Amino acid sequence: MTQEKYDVVIVGAGLAGFAAADEAVDNNLQTLLVEKGKTTGGTGNYVEGVFAADSELQKKDNAVLNKEDLLKEELTYSHYKADGKMWQKYIDNAGKNVSWLEDHGAVIGMVANLGSGARTWHLFKGKGHDAIHNGLEPYAKNKGITILTLTRVTDLKQNADSTYDVTLTNVVEKTTQVVTAKNVVLATGGYLNDQKLLESTPHQNPDNIIPVNSGKNTGDGLRLAWKLGAKKYFTGMAMMFGGQLKDKTVPSFKLWGTAIWSSVCDQPQMWVNELGERFVDESAAVVNWANEGNSMNRQDRVFCIFSQKILDDFTDKSYPRSMKPFVPEDRYPTLRDDIAKAEKEGRQYLHKAATLEELAQEIATPNLVAYVKHYNEMAANGEDTDFHKPAKYLLPVDGKGPFYAIELGVGAYTTGDGLRVNINNEVLDTKGRPIAGLYAIGGDGSAVLYGDTYGVNVPGTHAGYCIFSGRNAIKAIAAKE
Repeated sequence: MTQEKYDVVIVGAGLAGFAAADEAVDNNLQTLLVEKGKTTGGTGNYVEGVFAADSELQKKDNAVLNKEDLLKEELTYSHYKADGKMWQKYIDNAGKNVSWLEDHGAVIGMVANLGSGARTWHLFKGKGHDAIHNGLEPYAKNKGITILTLTRVTDLKQNADSTYDVTLTNVVEKTTQVVTAKNVVLATGGYLNDQKLLESTPHQNPDNIIPVNSGKNTGDGLRLAWKLGAKKYFTGMAMMFGGQLKDKTVPSFKLWGTAIWSSVCDQPQMWVNELGERFVDESAAVVNWANEGNSMNRQDRVFCIFSQKILDDFTDKSYPRSMKPFVPEDRYPTLRDDIAKAEKEGRQYLHKAATLEELAQEIATPNLVAYVKHYNEMAANGEDTDFHKPAKYLLPVDGKGPFYAIELGVGAYTTGDGLRVNINNEVLDTKGRPIAGLYAIGGDGSAVLYGDTYGVNVPGTHAGYCIFSGRNAIKAIAAKE
């Protein structure tokens, strides 16, 4: 039964929301956690792991990193748009947050890096799904927290005493209830699933961005805060992880991680734009999600072009860029069958033709045939004179047909702007002053971390920030009580 008054109402039951909830019950705060969906976890269900520089696991593996160097790396990567004070606080507490996660039921399997990046990524066993549903959520429930699903916070009204009247609307029955909260914590995950908000940011080509998340991140928390006078803080940051199979008839998360996806997005094959011309050294791009996504997002359309020989080699022999330890072997045993199935199902992203001329005509790329000829000549000479891709990745698109084109958009996990917060995750107004009792965490309050893109060279930072910011906000609230 929902009571009338709470110390804290948390809006959104994802990774950040549950971190805040667990910290709140540990501090004996009367807490209500509200989730608009039928199920909890949100995009946090798909998270691989969290950042830390000096965790106990890193200490055991002799993988402790210099915190000052990490701070400089993040500030430099963001061109100093990131908040140095917040980053310093986050880095200093990240190792403790990993231990806190383990104390609250999450299981960390290993520490890893991504490409040539720092070894900061603490990978969950069972991804974020298990960390939440086998750890953080049951912990909160055992402590007696109230969780409402299928419920939206549709209005926040600040009272004269700085408490909030919080309007709760059941999304099925359309009934409403108003509760009073001393503090409200916004954890709705940003706005990646709201096309209108996305279009209002400085993205070059928002139509090409394909959300790979829960589908529920529609800017709810941002709108609630803006109505209370919060600053609109758009940097245009979306955490783009590079190519994603472009097919509007299939939920994007079902295409991510498949053999087809990995073969054209993890492997530095030949990528061309709407003219049929390459636009980047594909091998440099795939090492860094952000670089891959940024380079693709500058194009109107993107295709991966390959031959039957490449398809057969990737299936039966090997592919050139090793993906270990994330996959067991350096080939895609199911790839040929997967392509055949996609063709049979009429998948929108797949184009196939007997000749390159026919393929170019089908995907409307006027310079494709000429460029493939040029590309094959570079492959034969072992030198990419256009973008200097290493010779081992110059796989000629030749031989007998058929030939293939896989159309790609730019996959993204979350946004990283929208609201401005201070070092305690309090939401700031247009004059840079905190709005009393209002906090934003996770994707709603992550503008402090970024410039225009995500720093993959220090992996796990966004998910780790969900844990840090959730705890950080509640600690600030508890200090007031």
